Amino acid sequence: MAAAIALVCVDPRLNHELLRIQVRQRLDRLRLRADRIFILNDVGGNVGTNFRSTVAMLKQLKEPLVFCATLHHDQCLAAEQGLRTPLQTNAQRMGAVLNEQGARCPVLTGNILTENNVLRWTDEPARRHQSFSMGRL
Repeated sequence: MAAAIALVCVDPRLNHELLRIQVRQRLDRLRLRADRIFILNDVGGNVGTNFRSTVAMLKQLKEPLVFCATLHHDQCLAAEQGLRTPLQTNAQRMGAVLNEQGARCPVLTGNILTENNVLRWTDEPARRHQSFSMGRL
């Protein structure tokens, strides 16, 4: 079995199931397969004990990590209190933990719109809504 991890904030407005669906869609676009997608949280979505322990557990289970992501969201209470690490710094810390544990996988970043839990990946262009006309130009 293979696993993926997405790290988000502890904010109760974030819907883990909606985020899991969007992570699975991204895995599909990357042609990666994960049997399990772990949505982890910590204050501000910062790399902490939860992430470190999960990576260690997966290593012990001999379950390879194929993908990791650190995701921030707007309207973040932790950020307002100065408790959130910048997104790129968090990605670097995530990579360092993976390196320490001997895990090799891509680390991506993204931003979540709190009001609807829509995830926008920083390395993909924003999707635009386009109307569809039935045969008329």
